[in-house]
Amino acid sequence: MTDRPRSGELSHPDPQRVATRQDFGRELTLARQDSGLSVRQVAKAVGVPVSTLGGYFAGTHLPALQPPDLLNRILRAAGITDPAVLEDWRQAYWRVRHGAGSTDAAAPAADRSPLHTAPGVAPVAVSTRPPFDRLGGGPRVRGRDRLLDTLATVVAESGHAHDNPRVHVLHGLGGCGKSTVALSAVQRAADAGITTWWIPAEDAAAVTAGMLALAVELGASPDHLRLGSLPDIVWHLLEDLDEPWLLVLDNADDPPGTLAAAGGGVTDGTGWLRPAGRTTGTVVITSRDGNRTTWGRPRPAWLRLHAVGVLAPDHGAQVLLELAGSPAGTPAEASALSARLGGLPLALAFAGRYLAESREIPGGLAPRDLPRDFRGYREALERGKHDELFALPPDGAPPARRAHAAVGQTWELSLDLLAERGFTAARPLLQTLACLGQAPIPHELLLRADLLAASPLFASVPAWGAWDSLRGLDGLGLVTLPRTGTPGTLTLHPLVRDMSRRHPQVLRQIDDYLALTTALLTQVVEATDPKAPSAWARWRLLADHCAAPLDLIEDRDGNRHPEPSAAFPAALGLASRAANYLRAAGHLAQAEAAGVRALAAARHRLPEDHPLVLGIRHDLARTRYDRGQLASAESLFREVLADRLAGLGPRHPDTLTTQHYLARALRDRGLLDQAETLFADTLRSRTELLGPRHPDTLTSSNGVADMLRARGRFAEALSTYEKVLGLRTDVLGERHPATLVTGQYLAEVRQELDRPEAAEAQLRRLAAASREIRGADHPRTLAVLQSLVDALHDMGRVQEAEDLALPLVASRRQLLGDAHPATLRSRHRLGLIRLDLGTTGEAEAELEAVLIDRQRVLGTDHPQTRTSRATLEAVRRQAHGQPSADGQHHDTHPHSDRRTNAHV
Repeated sequence: MTDRPRSGELSHPDPQRVATRQDFGRELTLARQDSGLSVRQVAKAVGVPVSTLGGYFAGTHLPALQPPDLLNRILRAAGITDPAVLEDWRQAYWRVRHGAGSTDAAAPAADRSPLHTAPGVAPVAVSTRPPFDRLGGGPRVRGRDRLLDTLATVVAESGHAHDNPRVHVLHGLGGCGKSTVALSAVQRAADAGITTWWIPAEDAAAVTAGMLALAVELGASPDHLRLGSLPDIVWHLLEDLDEPWLLVLDNADDPPGTLAAAGGGVTDGTGWLRPAGRTTGTVVITSRDGNRTTWGRPRPAWLRLHAVGVLAPDHGAQVLLELAGSPAGTPAEASALSARLGGLPLALAFAGRYLAESREIPGGLAPRDLPRDFRGYREALERGKHDELFALPPDGAPPARRAHAAVGQTWELSLDLLAERGFTAARPLLQTLACLGQAPIPHELLLRADLLAASPLFASVPAWGAWDSLRGLDGLGLVTLPRTGTPGTLTLHPLVRDMSRRHPQVLRQIDDYLALTTALLTQVVEATDPKAPSAWARWRLLADHCAAPLDLIEDRDGNRHPEPSAAFPAALGLASRAANYLRAAGHLAQAEAAGVRALAAARHRLPEDHPLVLGIRHDLARTRYDRGQLASAESLFREVLADRLAGLGPRHPDTLTTQHYLARALRDRGLLDQAETLFADTLRSRTELLGPRHPDTLTSSNGVADMLRARGRFAEALSTYEKVLGLRTDVLGERHPATLVTGQYLAEVRQELDRPEAAEAQLRRLAAASREIRGADHPRTLAVLQSLVDALHDMGRVQEAEDLALPLVASRRQLLGDAHPATLRSRHRLGLIRLDLGTTGEAEAELEAVLIDRQRVLGTDHPQTRTSRATLEAVRRQAHGQPSADGQHHDTHPHSDRRTNAHV
């Protein structure tokens, strides 16, 4: 066997002499010596560290495969450019890499792969180069300045000794832009001359492949890689670097499965994450998993979590305007669409591109309802067109529109991950939550293990499964649980809710979801009186959700189910109770909308005279009465009364309830004779049926007192109110809302009887109690304050009256509207107060405006309208020093105005 020539005996490089790694290094050194360059000069020319390049020339390891043209760059730097010679060098390289005999230039790619995988497992193609081109194709990064500045500071300081964390996790809901933030941070680092690497971390194979490529790039020898621990090798090599560097592990959504060593934890220092304290670098991970357990309990000091949330409406609007352009709408319209999309960057980007594309379609070729601007897109979302806006389109659709599918798919991947981790309840639990309303969900009230277990949706879930799955959903950002020590409500991103709600699985099992959500809500509200102020805190959490089962029923029936839903009566009852709470709590516009919605759902499903439907119609009439829509309320009360008389008879409690409220509407419309007859008849029937102390009987007695007051019989009204107040205090308690109402009316009558000092003291006590029980802006609280304004003014304390009247008028305008009878009463009194303060012009203008509104709302012959007309006439005559037609100056204080407004 002939001895191999020693390097000292050779003068020119010849790649055909190469059989081993040492041979390759020797011939490479000869090539460098021929060129006259030093190792440092070659390193500078090809952009490789001197220490790494020295290993190539020494024959300790072969040139790295990343970048793929590194060998050619070294040879060209040494002056070797002939293609045939370069091919000889390539053959030599692969001959050494795979052993003698593997010199076929057409060797399969798998044979030349830098990745060593298990038998039968295909190698993974990876690159450690950051995908900078993504930034050029997307909108500018907005709303992330603080986070990017933090990362830039961390990376810049990584070359110096400090105790700050070196490993940073960006976590959040799929589609919130974590990778974009990380890529922007990498771009800043690269611009500053810092070495950067980017490794996909979707699964363990991708991470291993990326880290192997990184190890090779850093100079690891094949023997070392075959025999050593790859995580240890990578970190030893990183620790040897003396310049700042940044490594990103992107989309590590399953950290235990992709970043931890076998049998270890993510942050125990044995896997891919290490403290990095002895290095000059920084590691950034993007992950959907923000679960505190995943990242260590307690979390190590060398790791920091950063929640990447959604964008504020103004930042989202900027994204939409950049992509769709200003022709798509105004900044305000873009902001509204951004809010509807929940500020999710992925959805914002898709919506902007969708609109840009849709405006390019000629009008004649576009569907009639194709959204072309921000408003149209938002309206399409409100109509539930998510399938058209975000679903996967058919083959052949433009790429921009095809990408929309990722909005929903990104969350499906999260649910798949939870299922793989054993959280089998995650998907049905998220879909159940999505079937509730849009408001924050009081999960501590609603979710009951026994009710979940009774549903076929959760039949195979273990006892702790629902809670564990809920925490799993929170960890991946699909729901947001409250932090420790805060009230028990969770939130869903609006698009997560919308698309989970419309998932095909929900539509296939919609009866199961309907039965479950109805049962969950019913068990909370069935013993909760919507009219009791003590229950309003709970109802505030529940009201929005109680209408949700009706939406499910609409979807169910829209899918043409042959049989009506057995859950419809229970669902309708939930919606009705929620509307009653809204009315009782003073949310009158919302109460009317809820009543109309419930009535529309009942139509074609239940007859008009069904007890549930009659109850909703009656409650809707009450709400319109409270809103000052007296004519509409009267008409609806008459219809309900006729149906209840026909179906229940004249002495049924429900019939008498409608009859009582019809009497109130007639009284307030000035039809006193009709009202008085109905009040008397209702009181008589209730006394006979229920007894004199029943709450309904006391309500009728209070109505009779109201009629006496409206007739001007104040002494009789005073006596009746005193009796009712005593009985209501005894039966209901002194702080019951009905007791407070009678107390208010009694104080007002005392004022009518020229006892304003006694009325003031009582009204102040009532105002404090009503504010505490009902709230400062409740219509009843404002009514008490109006009575107090009247008393102060009548006692001559005009400035005090104005100080209280001004905010009261503003509150009533905001709550009830400018032309509500109660608001008109407050405005009328404010005009009189201004008259007494000497601002005659303002007073006359206000009184004239009140007269115009009363004529329009109440009619020209209503007692309040007549009072306004007489008052304005008196003010004008006084302003000109003229007596009225009877030679007297009219009293401009509206006693009769109060008399006809006992209910407000």
